Amino acid sequence: MPSGFGREILNRPILDGAGDTLGHVSDLVLDTRTGDVVTLLVMISEELDPALLPWPTVEGLLEVTTNEVAEVSNAIRLR
Repeated sequence: MPSGFGREILNRPILDGAGDTLGHVSDLVLDTRTGDVVTLLVMISEELDPALLPWPTVEGLLEVTTNEVAEVSNAIRLR
C-alpha cells in the first residue's frame, strides 16, 4: 500500500470481513526501502479480546499486514 496518503488513514475505523468494527488505525509501519505501508497498527475496541483475534498484538496494538486489506474508503475493510 503506497504511503502517500498515510496520514489520511490514521484514526480510520478498521472493519473485519463481516463489517464489524475491530478498532481504528493508530499507527503505520513503512518499508524503509520502498516507502510502502506494510502494516497497520490497530487500537482495538475495548470490548474485544485480542487473544481471540488472528493477528499478533505488540504493545497493545494489533499488527495487521496490508495484504489483509480488502478496501480503503472512509473505513478500512479487511478480507
